[in-house]
Amino acid sequence: MTPRYAPGHRDATYFTTIGDVITLLDVAADHPYPLIRGGGLFLICVGTGFLLCWLLPKYWAQCAIAGGVAGFIASGLSALLPSLGTPSAVQISALVGSFLLEAGLIYLAVTRYKDAGDRKLIMAILFVVGIHFITMGLAHGPLIAILGVLTTINAAIGFHAKAITWKAFGVTDALLKLGFGLVMFLAYPALTYS
Repeated sequence: MTPRYAPGHRDATYFTTIGDVITLLDVAADHPYPLIRGGGLFLICVGTGFLLCWLLPKYWAQCAIAGGVAGFIASGLSALLPSLGTPSAVQISALVGSFLLEAGLIYLAVTRYKDAGDRKLIMAILFVVGIHFITMGLAHGPLIAILGVLTTINAAIGFHAKAITWKAFGVTDALLKLGFGLVMFLAYPALTYS
């Protein structure tokens, strides 16, 4: 690997590529979504925790809590990585707003489906989490919004497709989070909505 200047990335000193994707060694500034790596780390931890929930159902609560706590800690520690720029007020507001929206919608989902059985309750919660990822697109960029669309579709199908075990939709949700998180953290592509 030969260190090279990253074209189009101000202040970049070293990078390596996988195809045309600039990876972690890029120390570029002014990414359109500077929070993308923190969001990616959060998704990696949560995706791993939720995947373990499905693989080790006896320990689902511990896995879910560990994944969430690790995600928040890792996301916060991502501030120690080389800066991609300063997030805007809109990006910070979208991040906070998406969590408030998620909390309110999860409350409504749990209230509505608490007695409807595990399948409907879990799929309703996964649907709500997907909606909150769509709104997070303003903070983390188009990749998390695409993840939101895919996870809401997955949850909606899981809610209704009784011929397929609902656990398959839970595993799919966890793998989507893990996969998108890896791309956001390791490659952090500068995709925009325009």
